[in-house]
Amino acid sequence: MKKIKWQKNYSYKDHPKEWTGLNPLEFKAYRKYINRIKPGICGTYVSAALVHYMINKDRDYELDMELLLTALKPKIENRQAYIGTFAWDLKNGLNDLLAEDKTYEAHYHMISNPIVIRELSKEAPQPVIVGTTRLFGSKYGNHWLLVYAFGYNEQGKLFYRAYDNHGRTMAVIPASQTLACVWLEKFEQ
Repeated sequence: MKKIKWQKNYSYKDHPKEWTGLNPLEFKAYRKYINRIKPGICGTYVSAALVHYMINKDRDYELDMELLLTALKPKIENRQAYIGTFAWDLKNGLNDLLAEDKTYEAHYHMISNPIVIRELSKEAPQPVIVGTTRLFGSKYGNHWLLVYAFGYNEQGKLFYRAYDNHGRTMAVIPASQTLACVWLEKFEQ
C-alpha cells in the first residue's frame, strides 16, 4: 500500500520515556503465542491473552492458552459473512465464552484513546484490546493488539505498548494509528 502524505513513521526516539499501566514482564508469557495462520486470527489471539491475563490476575488460576485459542476461534473468526473481525465480533465472542462464568462482560468503543487511558489509569489497571488500521498508516495494517501501557512522548503524542501476537510483547504503536477497542468489565458481586 502506498504511503499517504500525512502518515508519519515513528522511530524509537519518538517513543515515550515513561509509561502508565502494567509491567511488560507480566506479558512475557504471551511472546510464544504467535499468529501464524493465514489469513490471520489476531482477534482470537489477543482475546485469549486478555481472558488468560484477567483470570490469572483475579483468581490466581492459570488457564491453558491453547484451549482458550481453540474455544475462542469459532466464537470470533468468520462468525459473519464478511472477511476480518470487527470490535463487535471480539466483544460477542468474549461474551459467549464468558457467559456461564458471570464474572466479566466485554464492551467495545469505536475510539481507543479514552478507554485505554481510563482502564490503564485505574488503581488496578486492566489491558485493552486495540485495533490498528491501515488507513491511518499502521505498520501492522488492520490488526488487533493487547495494550497494557500508554505514554506521551516529548511532543505530547499518545503511544501504546502492547503484545502484538507476532512474537513481540513490547511493541510500541502510535494511538493515532488505531480505532476501536475491546475490554472486560467485572460484574459487581
